[in-house]
This record gives sequence, structure tokens and C-alpha cells, in this order.
Amino acid sequence: MSDKRVICVGCAVWDTIFSIDHIPLRGGKILPRQAIQAASGMATAAAVSIARLGGPVTLWARIGDDTTGRMFIDSLSGSGVSTACIRQVPEGRTPFSTILVDRDGERLVVPYIDPSLDTDPTWLPLNDIGGAAAVLADMRWVEGARAALTEARRVGVPTVLDADVAAVEDLKALMPLADHLLFSEPALRLLADNAKPEDALLALAPHTDAKVIGVTLGERGSLIWQRDVSSTEVQHFPTPRIRAVDTLNAGDVWHGTYAYGLAHGWALADSVRAASVAAAMKCEVFGGYLGAPRMAELVRRMASTYRP
Repeated sequence: MSDKRVICVGCAVWDTIFSIDHIPLRGGKILPRQAIQAASGMATAAAVSIARLGGPVTLWARIGDDTTGRMFIDSLSGSGVSTACIRQVPEGRTPFSTILVDRDGERLVVPYIDPSLDTDPTWLPLNDIGGAAAVLADMRWVEGARAALTEARRVGVPTVLDADVAAVEDLKALMPLADHLLFSEPALRLLADNAKPEDALLALAPHTDAKVIGVTLGERGSLIWQRDVSSTEVQHFPTPRIRAVDTLNAGDVWHGTYAYGLAHGWALADSVRAASVAAAMKCEVFGGYLGAPRMAELVRRMASTYRP
């Protein structure tokens, strides 16, 4: 673990993002204020966030052997993310999405993932996991996530699951493999029949051996339950008040920053606070994860946000 490398496994998609005044309710033509295209996806954005903080990180993902796939690789060049384990599937079509971001930072995402894109994870270099400091996986490539998280558990490498909305059976399949089980609010609601988030976390705790179970709540912050501290205490971490410009990838930046803290041995509270600030800073900048902070920027913002 000498280099504290994080392996991120999952979604790789090519984003076209438009900044507009409002998301339309009916058809028509809208002229955007800004537009950007970039490699993205949950695991991809988390990986870039880790790299921006100065951490070594590798992305394990699959894309198509097409023009869009080549643009994806080119977009990540210079980001600090190792792309050596991104597989370009022969005759596959790289996932892509169009995203509208309104003046309040809310977004409408229209993704397309080729159902014929090969899901086989047998090409993954699982032997590399033993030298990693953590493995983070999302829900967009269940087969790859299961393979990586299972091996990480076997060799004692901490695992983080970005448990976003997915089929309930897929969530239940990957949850037992996570040491740090971190939900989006909509995903937690799928499992908890609209219970309050605090109650939902406590209800899930007996059904997993995760050390940490949490949920991100957007501008309402996050809730974290830690197994070794208390069986009934759920801690609330607020998020800084900001003027949101673009909320796209905020959760991914949160998870990437959390994984960075885990890999570097930070206290849990420090990792969660840093993740909250990093995600907030991202929301102040248009362009998805391009607003993710560098370490010096994060340290300054942390100092001003959490003054004694």
C-alpha cells in the first residue's frame, strides 16, 4: 500500500453538458450559455477527484472501440488517472449522455448504454488489488464491481460501494461486499420503503457487516453510522451553504474524496467533512467533475468552513 493507490471500478461515459436557463417542459429549441464535452461516469468522476487531490488512482472500466471511446481516453489524458485498465471492447459502442443544467444547478440527464457492451470482468487484473489502498465501485457495471470487491475483501483491502439507484437485486448483491456502504438518498429509499434516512440506515445495519453505512442528502448534508461506535447513533454532517451552479457529479466527487481519505488513513469524520466540502466546491463550477478541487484549494476551504 506504499503508494496509497485507489482502484475505481465502474461507469465510463462520454458527456455532453449544456448550461441553460431552465429545463423545458415541452419541445422547442434552446440556446445554451455554455457547453462542454468530457469523459465522465460515476467511477470516472470519482477517479478524477482522487487524482486532483494528488492521489494515485486507476480506473477499471469498459468502453467501445469507437471514435467516442478514443475521445474518452484522450479526455482523461493529463488528468492523473491511469487509463491502462480501460478496456475498449471490439465493435462495442461507448456509453454517452446529454445533460441539461439549469441556472439553479439542477440537471436533466439522458444517458445511453449499449446493452450489447460486453460485461465480462475476467480480463480485470485482480492481482493488482493486493497492492491497493482501497477499491471503490459504483452500480453501473455489476459484474466488474462484484469481481473487484470480492477480491479486495479476500486480500483485506478496504472496499467502498457508491450505492446509487439500481435494480434492488443488484444493490443486494453488492452490499455484502462493502466495508463502506454509501447510498444516494433515492437508492436508500428503494430499500427502505420511504422510511426516514436515519431509520433506514439503522434498519440495514444488522443485515450487513459494513463498518460504515451512510447516505448523501445533497444540500442537507450526509448521515453516517459507524459500527464500532454505537448501534443506534447516526451522525449528521452538514454541507457548506453555497450558490449551486452545477450539481452534476457532486456525489461522485463526494465518494472520490471519501475514498482518498480512507486510503490515507484519515479519521472518518475528517473524510466525510472533506467529501462534503469538495462536493460543494464542485457545485460552484459548471462542467461536472471539472469543479473538483485540488488539495490546496480543499485545505483552504476546509479551514474557512470548520473554524474552531
